[in-house]
Amino acid sequence: MAIEFSRNITFGQYLDLRSPVHRLDPRVKIVSVAAIMLGLLVARNFYGLGVSLAGAALVQVAARIPLGYTLRGMRLLFNTMLIVFTFQLLFFPNPSDPWWQWGIISLSWDGVYQGLLILARVLLLYYFTSTLMFTTGLMDLADGIEIMLDPLKRLRVPVNELVMTFVISLKFVPLLVSELERLVKARAARGERFDQGGFIERGRRVGQVLIPLFVNALGRAEVLTTAMNARCYRGGQGRTKRRVLTMGGGDWLALLVALLIAAGTILLGRVLL
Repeated sequence: MAIEFSRNITFGQYLDLRSPVHRLDPRVKIVSVAAIMLGLLVARNFYGLGVSLAGAALVQVAARIPLGYTLRGMRLLFNTMLIVFTFQLLFFPNPSDPWWQWGIISLSWDGVYQGLLILARVLLLYYFTSTLMFTTGLMDLADGIEIMLDPLKRLRVPVNELVMTFVISLKFVPLLVSELERLVKARAARGERFDQGGFIERGRRVGQVLIPLFVNALGRAEVLTTAMNARCYRGGQGRTKRRVLTMGGGDWLALLVALLIAAGTILLGRVLL
């Protein structure tokens, strides 16, 4: 049984490819992704999603991220969304012209259409979010979010602490994936198989792995807390920035393109119904 979680789960990893997208101001990328995600959530047809898909293709070329790497990270999500698509297809409420119906279970074009729409929307949402992680370092991402949330400091909101918690959470994703892979391989080396048995039996085996995984995660968190206290970390009070973020002409152009993509997604996704 092949056990390669770290190869298939790429969310939260940064690829230093030095592309034009990588060099953009992190605030531009955050606002752009947020605007496009809003458009995807508002769109109600494939015309709007098609605009975002064209934008995703443009970003893919500009970011120089290998297509295989991107698709490999979406494999697990796609398999999960197939289950959601099946439920949407079978349990679509009040279909207009069902092909077959038995109680609350039915097959209809409405169910197929809405299932495919949800599948495409979720995959695009994941793509833009993961691309933001691929092209933005954690510290740049943290600086961008903190600067954007700076007005909240006047309301005594601990912005620096919140951003630091967010960055640490993202940093722990690849660590936990590697730890999970190590635990599963250790059990597989002792003869335990995770691809055999019924649903309950597999769930029991996975549960036995999750317990030490969370114990190790809590241990890492405790070590990190001790290290931060030993270095007298006191949040953002009195701290300066290593890098001063400035926006150039390329940043404004990229932001304009992203807003046009979001506007096109919303207009076509709501008007052409």
